Amino acid sequence: MMSSGTKRIQPAVWMAMVTLLAIVLVGLLNLRNAASYASETFHQTQVLWVVIGLLLAMAVSVIDLRFFERLSPVFYWGAVIFLLLVLFFGRESHHARRWFDLGDIAFQPSEFAKPALVLFLARYFHGERSPERYTLRTLLKPMGYVAIPAVLILLEPDLGTTLVLIAVGFSIMFFEGVRLRSFIKLMGIIALVVPMAWHFNIIKPYQKERVRVWMDMATSEPQARKKLDKGMQPEQALWAVGSGRITGKGSMQGVQSRLKYLPEMHTDFIIATYAEERGFVGCVALLLLYLGLIVSLLMVAVQAKERFAVLVSVGAVAIILWQVVFNMGMVLGLLPVVGLTLPFMSYGGSATISAMFAVGLALNAGIHKGQV
Repeated sequence: MMSSGTKRIQPAVWMAMVTLLAIVLVGLLNLRNAASYASETFHQTQVLWVVIGLLLAMAVSVIDLRFFERLSPVFYWGAVIFLLLVLFFGRESHHARRWFDLGDIAFQPSEFAKPALVLFLARYFHGERSPERYTLRTLLKPMGYVAIPAVLILLEPDLGTTLVLIAVGFSIMFFEGVRLRSFIKLMGIIALVVPMAWHFNIIKPYQKERVRVWMDMATSEPQARKKLDKGMQPEQALWAVGSGRITGKGSMQGVQSRLKYLPEMHTDFIIATYAEERGFVGCVALLLLYLGLIVSLLMVAVQAKERFAVLVSVGAVAIILWQVVFNMGMVLGLLPVVGLTLPFMSYGGSATISAMFAVGLALNAGIHKGQV
């Protein structure tokens, strides 16, 4: 007979765990191949990060959610402090300060700002309990909570993580309910802010260049695109994806990867390496795994009994969803290159542990049925 503790676990939780492990295994196998192409051993380090992340997710999934609700201000303001400190004391690389060097380990505070924001906004809306849809005025405070870490991350600069953070914050707000008139006003404000940010150089020159390259890829002749050195990164990624055709070239048979034409093949552009080897069929299978993970976590959110648990699950899903959308969009040329990893597939300790932490929070609502 099943124990009472096992009975509490929903089928959606089991589905989420199975799909998560499947994505992780696919990611590790793909990183092994990418490491071989690059004559590196970073896939061995990634195994360590995955193990730590899975253990953390397991621990987070069984801890009383009230613990995270009480400490959510500590997580949020702690993340803000680290984001401030990294601007002054972080390691500079490629004209950006995003990491603290802790011996042989690089710690990226912006990755942990995402689950911290989810917890803080969940606590805020759990305490508000508004019976009506929110207006733009009543959303000023939570929008401020999103803006603080978003601005600090943009100053590093890290446009990709900034966009994910904003998308996650607004996903939670829209889930809570926003009046249509307020939504239209908000879209109008965003439509004004973006060109102003461009004009006043809040968007950095290299980020503007990425947008120009992206536009040139859609409008210029192929020979003209190839003359743009900075355009070679998305150009080579598209070549790699397209060359995989239906079933791919097979494991360790990627030409673009083997000849090292793909920059950042183990981080931002990991899906290009995967697509070259596994083709359209493999990419569809991977997308179905991500869809299974996202749907199962949403089912957990729907079945949770407490509002805080529901909002945490929604926020965790938003973290995974928007990173997948932005990463695959930029690799496929549908979006400008913003510099963002693919969850559980790309190499990176901070990104892996942060994503595992978010999934652990969502699973907590299913294991305990969201009782806070």
